[in-house]
Amino acid sequence: MKPTHRVPPRLLGAALCACAAALAGCGGGNVSGNVNVVVPPPPEVTGTLLKVTELGAPLAAPDARQLLLQLPEVAALPQAQRDALAAEVQFGVRGFAFEYTTKGPNGEPRKASALAMLPVSPTGAVATVAYMHGTSTKRSEIPSAGQFDESQEPALLFAARGRLVVAPDYLGLGTSDLSYHPYLHRDTLAASGRDALIAAAELAKQKALALNGDLFVMGYSEGGFAAGALQRRLAQAPINALALRGTMSIAGPLDLSKAVDLALSTDPATGRASGRSVYSAFTIWAYQRVYGNLYSQATEVFNPPYAGQLDALFDGTRAADTIAAALPASPRQLLTQGALAAALNGSNSIAARIRENDVIDLNPAASMVSCHGSDDDTVPFASTTSARSRLAARGFTLTVIELTGKDHVSAYVPCMLEAVQRFR
Repeated sequence: MKPTHRVPPRLLGAALCACAAALAGCGGGNVSGNVNVVVPPPPEVTGTLLKVTELGAPLAAPDARQLLLQLPEVAALPQAQRDALAAEVQFGVRGFAFEYTTKGPNGEPRKASALAMLPVSPTGAVATVAYMHGTSTKRSEIPSAGQFDESQEPALLFAARGRLVVAPDYLGLGTSDLSYHPYLHRDTLAASGRDALIAAAELAKQKALALNGDLFVMGYSEGGFAAGALQRRLAQAPINALALRGTMSIAGPLDLSKAVDLALSTDPATGRASGRSVYSAFTIWAYQRVYGNLYSQATEVFNPPYAGQLDALFDGTRAADTIAAALPASPRQLLTQGALAAALNGSNSIAARIRENDVIDLNPAASMVSCHGSDDDTVPFASTTSARSRLAARGFTLTVIELTGKDHVSAYVPCMLEAVQRFR
């Protein structure tokens, strides 16, 4: 879930080009001509590297520091925090878009894309950070294109601290061969992350970057949910030579059932922006594409005129704020009374599929943290306290960092600063 009122997306590849002192072959686009194509593997193999494209020229450490400090969210921080972040930048960075094999919603072979950010000339082997991005309804607004502002901060910051950063675009986004994004679908998000990590390890090997085997996972909003899904999957199917050391979910619906229940049963607070209708519609629409049994006709679930608009709204060409303008402020006006009541009492296919996609049955072998604003109207904070209680009942600890007075957007940077301190 990406906030619909963040700064306009920027071209990371273009920024790399602009900040580099010399650039060969950058041309008018945001990637250089340095493309390494690998022969595709058999379709049943996942996590195999298919194609690598370098994004511009490497940035020296001073240029990486300057670019980080120019990002609007960082520029707005108090000077002491800006100075602390600047001091974290120790190395230059190189950015790569890459394609790899994974599995689709029905277990079929699929192609996906991702961003890898590498430190330049680090001292010794490096740890890996998986960053799972927030909601994108537009296929081109993804980490590997450099057009997803929210993912630039962790990519730059952690790579410049001497980490390999891997940021999957997710299925149905970027250059994926799936025609739609299976939004908040646990298993495909987990597969996208796990397979991207495997492929990125091969990319690192090709670029002579040694990995020390430590892995940290983090994500924001939808990505916070995806981080939980990835941790769950890694407990089931560990990656050789990678050991998960910690996971942080930032404003993510770890208890998806509770988050959806709260979103459908209450209206957003007056005067505070919320993307609830966008995310509710996106979830139900995507689950219908995945499972095919949530409804026979869209009018069974969605009120007119919205029932006839969703295929066009979620065709991958529109940003979330554009979709929000076409939908009512609250999902309680979006859904029919019958569908809303059945979803809330757990008696329809919508509720059943949401329960099926919960990540609350994960086995947190590594430490797990949720950082969340108390005034979040998009992913209500109560869903995080519910996740903590449900995990505690199973004998596991979810550490919750509550940011008083912060909402879905304003919690992001403070939580990112918290991750910097924890992922050392």
